[in-house]
Amino acid sequence: MKTKTKITDVAKHAGVSISTVSHVINKTRFVSDQTRLKVEKAIRELNYAPDMAAQSLKSGKRRMIGFLAPDLSNRFFSLLLEEIEDTLWTSGYSLVVANTRENYERELNGLQLLTSGITDGIIMASTFRYYKDFAACIPQDFPVVQIDRFPLGCTGDCVRVSTYSAIHDSIMDLIREGHRRIGYIASIERLSSTEERLNGYRNALEQAGIALDPALIKQGDARSRSGYECMKELVEEQVKAVFISNSVMAVGAISYLDNRGLKVGKDMEIISIRDYEWHRFELENVRTVEQPGREMARLAAQQIIRRIEDPQAAPSEIILPATYSKRYEHD
Repeated sequence: MKTKTKITDVAKHAGVSISTVSHVINKTRFVSDQTRLKVEKAIRELNYAPDMAAQSLKSGKRRMIGFLAPDLSNRFFSLLLEEIEDTLWTSGYSLVVANTRENYERELNGLQLLTSGITDGIIMASTFRYYKDFAACIPQDFPVVQIDRFPLGCTGDCVRVSTYSAIHDSIMDLIREGHRRIGYIASIERLSSTEERLNGYRNALEQAGIALDPALIKQGDARSRSGYECMKELVEEQVKAVFISNSVMAVGAISYLDNRGLKVGKDMEIISIRDYEWHRFELENVRTVEQPGREMARLAAQQIIRRIEDPQAAPSEIILPATYSKRYEHD
């Protein structure tokens, strides 16, 4: 029977002390690149697997972070997941994910699981509008960072993007070009991000002296099919310019225009929140409000680590600006 490799074996093979191997594995102290590479080589050659259970008992930490994601079928949240995982990995943390699918009950179950002792903290994009509706599921002083969405009443750490100014500027751009009937496809109504984006649209119309027409605001559900149906209704309203509040609905909306033989930039001006990379935004005349999603995810991962390491630090809200990109000029 093959004997399990021990940390002492790794230290001997690499020609370093046991504490140095421990520091390399746990990232608890600076180790020179030359020494770190020797240790990592020894770990690979000896096929050494650290006893994470023993480390957890000793340190009281599991080196595990939870991510409560609202919809992993949405490429935006998959992108956030990728960046969070990469950032945590460089600091010696692993990631466990719960996908709520924008469902209240699934979110509450996910919170109970991720705060039950298997993680040191969580990053979450809540589907709830009010913090009080899920606060009871979070143990007192448990590290939490809100990402993308900031439920009303929450006073903890948050990293999000503000789209208000960029949306306001984009609508004003359409107005300067002569558009007066500008359609709007909204995402899930209860979300804080939905409210902020709609305010940018409304206030731009008000500033230009254009009366708000409720018939031109269509309520979607962040799914491609709803974008398709909402665009159909707006075409029937004979609008020539539409703002779409997420990329997934933009996919459906542009599919409807394709089916009708209508061209973006010619028959219909489109501005969309750009949540992720999609080739149609590059190939066609789609104007975009760009969200720095990767930066937001990276900062959220760094913030949860800081919160774990310094539980008494004052809460912080990091707000990143979105940017409006016209991408093309009319002939």
